[in-house]
Amino acid sequence: MISIVALLYDIDLKLNKIATGKHESIPLEDKIIALNEAQNQLIKQKIDPNNVYKLGLDSFKKRYDDLENFIVPAVAKPITLDKISKLNKYNTPLTTISDYMFYIDCYFLCDKGPCKDNIVTGNRVKHADLITALTNTNSSPSFEYQEVPVTVSDEVLEMYTDGTFVPTKAYVSYLRYPKPVDKEGYIHFDGTNSIDSDSEFKYYLKDELVDLAVQELALATENQGAIQASQQRIQNNE
Repeated sequence: MISIVALLYDIDLKLNKIATGKHESIPLEDKIIALNEAQNQLIKQKIDPNNVYKLGLDSFKKRYDDLENFIVPAVAKPITLDKISKLNKYNTPLTTISDYMFYIDCYFLCDKGPCKDNIVTGNRVKHADLITALTNTNSSPSFEYQEVPVTVSDEVLEMYTDGTFVPTKAYVSYLRYPKPVDKEGYIHFDGTNSIDSDSEFKYYLKDELVDLAVQELALATENQGAIQASQQRIQNNE
């Protein structure tokens, strides 16, 4: 956990020029908005393979450890036959998961004849590679080898069988949104009072979170010095 007081203090410290007495007079609520945007951005930065290391969430242990408290494992969800598709396709909507942010992996309980509740693992494939995956003997759906190809489209998990077995339930692991940070002292747009709420990120990520928030605020106020400094720190953090 990272104290909201510590986050706000570091924002002022990095955004303001204390030595010269120059500073940005930014309302508390704007800093809170920037911090919440920074929380989401930090997660995307950690899992996006387009970062400086060109590696995603499972690339090495530290990157996984950074976000492990946001991983929700094996949530049971219903699965239904897609009656429109010409393929043996089954759908699980992800929109029913209120805090869903990014898909991680999945498995299914499947029935084939007298065999019930066999665990079958989902192997995510690109949409462009789906037909190849369905027809290739090394990747095609198999009840016996316990593997099926899956795709994700418009927040729907799509699972494919060979028509000889039926999934009865899906178990989805995903990365959730972080809970918003907040600080007592202003009124929300909906008229409710703000409250103290700390960040769920691990403490050693405080500098990375603050630098992203500072960059957001510096861009909004055209603070060129703070923009350049925050961008350099963000680069060094990676």
